[in-house]
Amino acid sequence: MGRHAKVLEKDNIDRRELGYYYTPNFVSKYISSRLLMLNPNGQTVLDPCVGKEELLEEFFQNNKLVDGIDVYKYKEDYRSNFIQKDFIEFYSEIKRSQNGSQMTMDNYSDVAYESKQSTDLGYDYIIANPPYNCHEVDYIKSNKSNLKELFPEVGVHNMYSMFISAIIDIAKEGSLIGLITYDSFFTAKAHSGLRNKILSECTIHEITMCPNDLFHEQDADVRTSIVILQKGKSSQSDVFVSNRPLSKGDFEIQLEKQLTNFRASNQKVYKLSDIILNNPKDGYEFIIECPDDIKSLFLNDRLGEKFKCITGISTGNDQLYLSKVKEDPFIIPFYKNPGKNRFFTKNNLYLHKDFLKFDSEIKNFMVRNKKLLYEPGITCSSMGVEFTAAKLPKDSTYGVNANIICDDHEAWWLLAYLNSELVSYLVRGILIRSNMITSGYVSRIPLININENDKTNLGHLAKEAHDKANDGESYQKLLNEINHIVNRCALLSDNTIKKIKKFNLDLIKNT
Repeated sequence: MGRHAKVLEKDNIDRRELGYYYTPNFVSKYISSRLLMLNPNGQTVLDPCVGKEELLEEFFQNNKLVDGIDVYKYKEDYRSNFIQKDFIEFYSEIKRSQNGSQMTMDNYSDVAYESKQSTDLGYDYIIANPPYNCHEVDYIKSNKSNLKELFPEVGVHNMYSMFISAIIDIAKEGSLIGLITYDSFFTAKAHSGLRNKILSECTIHEITMCPNDLFHEQDADVRTSIVILQKGKSSQSDVFVSNRPLSKGDFEIQLEKQLTNFRASNQKVYKLSDIILNNPKDGYEFIIECPDDIKSLFLNDRLGEKFKCITGISTGNDQLYLSKVKEDPFIIPFYKNPGKNRFFTKNNLYLHKDFLKFDSEIKNFMVRNKKLLYEPGITCSSMGVEFTAAKLPKDSTYGVNANIICDDHEAWWLLAYLNSELVSYLVRGILIRSNMITSGYVSRIPLININENDKTNLGHLAKEAHDKANDGESYQKLLNEINHIVNRCALLSDNTIKKIKKFNLDLIKNT
């Protein structure tokens, strides 16, 4: 298991394959400064994906002993004690050494380390910008069985999560860990194991979300965050968190201000419990700067407890089984995803009439929730930044996006609620920061206490908005009325309403 070592002398490298994106200087300085601020007396540093050493300048200037590991040699001369090796393979060898075999690092560099019956490497600081490869990377595909054995707690969904898990394992008690990393693990269900590992084994000092244009100059549209951890739980106190700024320029100014405020002990901080969605119905998601009156809504019943929230049909090959033209045998209305459409969406696809037969005969053609077929309700968006909901007519079918089955008496007021600015914030600012909104996330949307009179009013507004959307007319005034009723029923403060409006004003940059 491992990637072949190479020397890369040019910058025209396949960043998607390598997962390497250099860290801007002002970010590197901030992370290293924060680690040195938290522990000015440490001596040893490790960067396990060292790249071109851009994270290490502050440590060199402070005369720390620095080791760097990378599968690629990005330059000829390193200031750190450089080991050209795959860090995951290196970690695997350390794990194997726990079983009794003796391993030294003398084979890899001048670093003097003798393996103990432990994964603790003894560093005072570990700093990293882990690779952001996604799950399709050949390396993961080719080594999946070995990687599953190596990372049973966090899974093998992508490289950065495995790197973080390995870094935590090799850190000694009290080691400071500074990361700039892809932040989908804050909310994604697949990364609940990584969140649990961090919460059970580490102190969280800081989470500062980065703007999504931070790596645009390197042709990368990735959402990242700075995360400062410490191995062990004894140092846990309040946590500094900061939501995503709008631009790289704003971020540079923000980080300078943060350092100044930290030195003056003048930062607003949160209790750890305030930044974790720790209800039994949730998965310990990290929530950033969430108002108390919003977090309290998660104590309420969830949508999936009151209504069937389901997915439908996966054809495996839409071109074969769906048509844009209604003609035999493609005669059954099929709603795939409302996209940006609120209240009303056209079904521009028709499903083959023999779809139930295909389900029994074709392996990758799946019809889920057959007992609920053709029932009316609401169809929700699945991809994209905006979360929207539209009326699902009776006698229709639908795709793998979330669909809520309910009669018209319930559907109209619920349709109004789901299209409110509050629910946009709940979904995109709290429940899921990454792109795919599945039925599991939709089912966890908190319901608010709405009396029958307000439900009636919301239902009338939703019907009128539905008709206007069908006619291609603006429904914004109706949506404003919906927002007013929903915010009042949710007992939101004026400050929280302002925060929600500001977040929704630019969902792409704020998510």
